[in-house]
Order: sequence, then C-alpha cells, then structure tokens
Amino acid sequence: MSEQQFGRKQKWSFGLGSFAQWFINGAFNTWVLSFYFSAVKLPISYIMIAFVLWTIWNAFNDPLIGYLSDKTQTKWGRRKPYIMLGSIPIIVIEIIIWLPRPGSDIFNFIYLLIMLLAYDTFYTMVALPYDSLFPELYTSVDERAEVNTIKQILSTLGLILAFIVPGIFIGETLSDPSGYLTNGIVTSILVGVSLLISIKYGVIEREEFKLDHAHEFKFLQSLKYSLNNKGFLLYTAMFFLYEYILLVLAATVPLYGEEVLGVSATLTSIMLGVLFIVAILAVLVWRKLDIKIGSRKAYAISIVLYFFTTLPFLFIEDYIYAIITVVFMGIGFGGMLYFIYLLIADVVDEDELKTGVRREGSFFGITNFFMRLAMVASIVTIGSMFISTGWEEWVPDPNVDTLLALRLLIVVFPGIALGITLVCLYYYPFPKEKVTSIKEQLNELHRKKKEKVQKTK
Repeated sequence: MSEQQFGRKQKWSFGLGSFAQWFINGAFNTWVLSFYFSAVKLPISYIMIAFVLWTIWNAFNDPLIGYLSDKTQTKWGRRKPYIMLGSIPIIVIEIIIWLPRPGSDIFNFIYLLIMLLAYDTFYTMVALPYDSLFPELYTSVDERAEVNTIKQILSTLGLILAFIVPGIFIGETLSDPSGYLTNGIVTSILVGVSLLISIKYGVIEREEFKLDHAHEFKFLQSLKYSLNNKGFLLYTAMFFLYEYILLVLAATVPLYGEEVLGVSATLTSIMLGVLFIVAILAVLVWRKLDIKIGSRKAYAISIVLYFFTTLPFLFIEDYIYAIITVVFMGIGFGGMLYFIYLLIADVVDEDELKTGVRREGSFFGITNFFMRLAMVASIVTIGSMFISTGWEEWVPDPNVDTLLALRLLIVVFPGIALGITLVCLYYYPFPKEKVTSIKEQLNELHRKKKEKVQKTK
C-alpha cells in the first residue's frame, strides 16, 4: 500500500511555519495586555471592549478566509498564496503595535483596536493555510505523528522565545514602554527569516487534491454542514478551552512572577522557558503513547497529569519551588500541545470520506474564530478578577487579597476548563479503532483522486 512520503528537509521546513506562528502570536498575545495595561496605562475596561470588537470581526474574517482558501485555485495551489500575502503585514504590525505611550485613552484605544483587527486579518492568512496543510499533506498515522512531533517541538520553541526574548528587552518592570519596541523588531526579524525558509522549502500541496477546490459548498452551506458535525463541535469546544487556558496563563504569569514570586520579567521568562523545554522533551513520549493507545485516551491522561501538577501554585511563594513545579507541569503540558492540533485531523479525514473533498480551511476557519473568542473569555476573566480585587485602581485595596486572584487565574479557572475538556473527550467519536478504519478507506479514495487528476492533464 503506497503512501505519500516527504523528505526531512520538507518536513522541518514546514515545521518552521509553526515556529513562526507560535513565536509571533505568543509574543503578541502574552505582552499586548501587559503593554497596554501596565506601560500605556489604558484602563482594563477599554482593553476588554477592544477585544470584544476584535472577536466580532473574527466572526466573519476567520471562517471566510478558511472557506476562500478551500475554493482558491492558482498555479501555487490553494493555500500558499495566502501565506505569502499575509507574511509581510504581520511582521510590520509586530513592530508598530508597541508605539503608543501613556496619554489619550481614546487615541490609544482606537490604535489598539486597529492593530488587533489588522493583525488578526493577516495572521489568519498565514496561520490558517498552514494549519490546513498539515492534515492535507500528511495522511498516514505514522507520518502525521512524525510531522506533528516536529511541529510541536518547533512550536514550543517558538513559545519559549515568545516569553524569553521579550523578557530580555522589557527588563525589570512591565511599566517601562521602551523595551517593548526593541522586542518587536527582534521578533519580526526572526519570524521573517523562518517564514521565508518555510515558504520556499516546506509549503507544497499534494497532486491528488488539485481538483478539491471545485466542491459545490457555498459559504453559509459550508458553515452549516461543518457545525452539524458532532465530532467537530466537540473538538471546537476542546480547542476553545485549550486556548482559553493558554491565554489566561500567558497574560497572568508575568504579573504572577512580579507580584507573587517577587522576581523580574527575565526570571519569569526563564521559568516559562523551563516549562516549555520539558514540554518539548515530553512530546517525544506522548507521540509513542499516541501510536500505542490513540489520541483520545492519551490526551485525557495528559490533561489529568497537568491539572494535578499545577496545584502547588495555590500556595507557593518561592521562585525555586515554582521552578520545580513547572518541571512536572511541563510533562502534561507537552501532551496538551501535542494532541490539540492532531485531533482535528480525524474530523477532516472522516469529512473527506463523506463529501469527497478536503475542507480543512472551512474547519480551521471556524476553530480560529473560537480561538479569538477564547481570548475575549480570557480577557473578561482576568479583567473581572482585576476589577474585583482593586488592580484597576493601581493601588490595590489592602482589605482584598490581590495575590489570591492571581493564584485562582493560574490554577482554578484553567482547572475548570480542563474538567469540561475531559467531558468532551469522553463523547469524542474517534477511538483508535475507528481512526485506523478511516485511514484504510482514505488510501483507496486518494488513489482514485490522483488517477482523476492525472487524466485531466
């Protein structure tokens, strides 16, 4: 039985696209809140409004770009043109997002909103086609597991740098705006080089899917059909919860390090670096467990492990104890990183058997919208805790435990999200046996589609 094979150069070059995505998006998501709240002194209520409006924009932007990428036909393929068009704008935005200084709240609010809308539009043009190409290029269990491992290693490296690089330039306090711009320039250079290599050597498209752009689904029809898919709805809920957890942590940990542990942004970045380094190593273990018992069971194990290892953050105040804690957290976190982008491939594969075409763009367009919705949920959660504990006034109420708020944001709110994720996994309709059966049917379907493409030449 023949399967599509790709060389190491292509796989690692493709993986560099994940590095670029996670690096720039991690740096953006992690430090935008800190910059506009701590350095620009923009009220948290303004920031919340900007993120809500951003999400409304995403309700149209992400699904539409996903659908259009499914329907596009060019000499470069369906996905590559969008990646090329979006790359330069997001690099520029990563620099100019850090230009505002304390002053007019209205001006800074409008500027933030424009940056959010522009960033999301162009980032979606890059990230969504990359995400769509992964299950489309690598359809066998072994090759998909191999490339997913590469992607998660490079993605995690991107996340590590998203914390460490800004920490180097931002310095000792989050309220000094000068270091943020330097960080944006350095980040943009690293991302630009990575995208250039990835586009040149890694972004390719398989021959047998060249006619899939001609499917009959209209935009609204495609949305409705996708949202009637039980497996996809459950996956979307899990993806939303995963992003919510990641975003709450990303926005809270810098303040947790400064206020609870009493350390600088640099030391907090090192702590997060330890978490992601352990996660990278753990990905290799989770890959073996994935092949042995299947993604659904293995993901559940990683979630339980991660939750119990976060509990010490409810009471520790010492930096060394925090480092020890994140070492154990990294094991479960590595599993979460590995599986969340792998599970949707099963949904896409089953959908191809039903419709005859691959519609990754439509599926990822919807999940990207919920990713942005998760950002709003995280900002509302954090903002509500800040307002209720006096952070909004910059002089916390001595009668309110502001540190407890940070502990709850690190442990309790993510814990609730993880519990709901386990319920979704229980009903997720893709056990290992069913996935194996889908792969066997897909091999035959892809053989027929390739023959059809060759006949049209």
